[in-house]
Amino acid sequence: MDYFIVELNDEQKIAIPLDKVQEVMSINYNDICPIPGVKSGLLGVVSQRGNLLWLLDLSRLLLNFNSLTNRFNALTILVTKLEENYIGLVIKKLGEIKDSIIDNSLIVSEENILNNYCQGIILDTQKQIPIIELSKIKSYVNELGVII
Repeated sequence: MDYFIVELNDEQKIAIPLDKVQEVMSINYNDICPIPGVKSGLLGVVSQRGNLLWLLDLSRLLLNFNSLTNRFNALTILVTKLEENYIGLVIKKLGEIKDSIIDNSLIVSEENILNNYCQGIILDTQKQIPIIELSKIKSYVNELGVII
C-alpha cells in the first residue's frame, strides 16, 4: 500500500493511506468559518466547490500542539475521504509517497496522544513514521457531535 508522508511540525511526520487522499488544497485562514462551541482542533468549515468541508488541525489532535501560530500564512489541507464523507486535515508540509512495509508494533510512549490514532508504523531509515487510522479520526469528530 502507498502512503502519503506529511509533516505536522519540525519533528513529527505521519503517514496517511494514499487511497484516502482526494486532493491537496491551500486556503487562507480567513476563509475558514469557525463554528462556536466545538473543540479547538476543529477549526471550522470552508466551502469546497459548493460543499462544506470540515477542517481538523492534526497537530492539535495528535500532538496537542497548536500549529496555527501565524494566521497570515496559507494553510495546506489534505482532503481525505472517510467512507462517503470528506474532511480536510491541516498539515504543515507535504512530503513524499512511500510504498512500505507496515510494522504493527508501534513504539511510542503511553502518554503520547498520537498512539490512539495509529494503525502501525513505517520504518524509514532510522525513524518511525506512524500511520494514521482515518476511521479513528472520523470517530473522534463524530464524538464531538459533528456528523461527517
